[in-house]
Amino acid sequence: MKVLAICCAASFYVIGVSGARGADAEAGRRLAQLRCAVCHIVAQNLRDEVADAPPFAIIGRKFGFDYDSLVSALMEPHAKMNFRVTRPEANDVAAYITTLAR
Repeated sequence: MKVLAICCAASFYVIGVSGARGADAEAGRRLAQLRCAVCHIVAQNLRDEVADAPPFAIIGRKFGFDYDSLVSALMEPHAKMNFRVTRPEANDVAAYITTLAR
């Protein structure tokens, strides 16, 4: 029974990691510019004005940044958003945000 539990846990870990690695940061950048730029600054040095919401670069550098938590947060409705993203879209946007954290 213990072996089965370990195998299941390992397979969930592999699925989660492979999903993150399969994300497309460029697709995430395009999606963010189309849907998120209304409130967020989605690219570095793109605008000088203050955004209504945290810039993506700040979100990416936030202490304790957690890719999986960001994907989950992106999939939840935001107060001002009038759309929902799919898990693959959330993975892509999270992958793009992580490129800004470098």
